[in-house]
Amino acid sequence: MKFEILIEETISDTFYVDAETREKALSLAREKYRQGAFMLEPGHLLDVKFIPLATDEE
Repeated sequence: MKFEILIEETISDTFYVDAETREKALSLAREKYRQGAFMLEPGHLLDVKFIPLATDEE
């Protein structure tokens, strides 16, 4: 039998942003993340979940 298992990892890292306010820093951090300037690397693993997905037999 073959089973489908979802593996979900939660990773984190800290980045520093120069900005006038916290809101602007958050906005800039989101922008840099979307552009690929802030990359999360494996190694800062906070959590891992193994989730069995539904099969036709269930």
